[in-house]
Amino acid sequence: MILQGLLLTDPAQPPQLGWIRVDPPAAGVPGRIAEIGHGELPSDLGPPDFGGRDRIISPAFTDAHFHVPQVESVGADGLHLLEWLDRVIFPAEAWWGRGGAMASARTSARRLIREGTAGFAGYLTSHVEASRDVAMYFARKTPMRFHLGRSAMDRNAPDELTAEDRARAKQSPTPSPLLPTLDVEPKQNRRFVSANPRFAVACSDELLAEIGWAVAEREKAGERVLVQTHLAETKPECELVAELFPDAPHYTAVYDQAGLLRDGALLAHGIYLADDELELIRERNAAIVHCPTANLFLESGLFNWTRAAFDFGVRVLLGSDIAGGPDVAMPRVARSMIETAKALKLTRSGADAERISVPSPAEVWKLITEGNATIFGQPGAPDRFGVLEEGAHADLLVLRVPDAWRDEHLVGRLIYSWSSRLIEARVFNGQHVDPANIERQTGGSPC
Repeated sequence: MILQGLLLTDPAQPPQLGWIRVDPPAAGVPGRIAEIGHGELPSDLGPPDFGGRDRIISPAFTDAHFHVPQVESVGADGLHLLEWLDRVIFPAEAWWGRGGAMASARTSARRLIREGTAGFAGYLTSHVEASRDVAMYFARKTPMRFHLGRSAMDRNAPDELTAEDRARAKQSPTPSPLLPTLDVEPKQNRRFVSANPRFAVACSDELLAEIGWAVAEREKAGERVLVQTHLAETKPECELVAELFPDAPHYTAVYDQAGLLRDGALLAHGIYLADDELELIRERNAAIVHCPTANLFLESGLFNWTRAAFDFGVRVLLGSDIAGGPDVAMPRVARSMIETAKALKLTRSGADAERISVPSPAEVWKLITEGNATIFGQPGAPDRFGVLEEGAHADLLVLRVPDAWRDEHLVGRLIYSWSSRLIEARVFNGQHVDPANIERQTGGSPC
């Protein structure tokens, strides 16, 4: 497959005319960028399969925090986090256990692909069988890469969502596994089961410790398991965690004591963290996933990414947090990150205002492509994601933009005027994909 266009290799620099040759997936090898050329397309390669001299070619997006079951729950406004969970989200997730899982999963996949998202870190519900079916659907019927895990929870939620973890804990002598495996080969370093304790409010000490033990055992066996959870999203949540875990010095320590605050762990939100908590997150090499659209929608607060990233050296990623966040499109989530930083700066004064760094469009574009995609890299592995480089995984977008946009503000125009209609072609895992016909195109293929 040949793509031609202006290569957005570095969003801080003007894109240059070039072309990309893509190898499709085959025999356990993922689709990769086989060759990149600059200038005019050589005549011996023939006309491009996608693109043209005036198109833009960019890496596809990665969403570092997405709830697959919540895609139809967007827009339930006027509630704060804990009430919103009780009244909107928990009933929606209970519906999965009554047969609604696959329809919701298909809708989520189509919407993610439509907006140019090729990879994501995601949550399922607590239902073991439904979660396994959905993970297999994403693995076999879509070309997406993912870290997906069932939301483990055993308290402070409806019985329909806590019953399986409570029942499993009582099994003896050998309880059912907390972390099922994917019955799909090969993984191609693109599809992983993650450990997803929902958050400390919904998990007992015993459940958190058991998940930590299960992750450690899998890693001893050479399997990579990413931990995903939520942390310090709202003040009432933090107060409740302090009541539930009176012996823990702070919220972050609850996860650390259970062995869950580990290398690469994704901690969503992190708005209300003390200095020693940020220090601990940095020491454990975990990451905070900033979810600006969700923080604004639920009125949770404004995350100070400058403090976390620059003052404490914590890695900050970006997530849509559907359905707390109302938008699947990562460029619009990136725009919200800029606007959140501007709002923080405007509400501070003097030296406090000067310390707030407002990210540029180029910085947030790089975050939703290359930065977020680092969650798929493994130590010592040659795989590269979210970049236009030879040998990198071929997750690419061909964009058609108005002529007036092709100036020094191109990336800013993309961020502030994003529409999925700008995407002329999506190439995920080396395959052209149409969000309206995912299963027909990928069924039976080595995706």
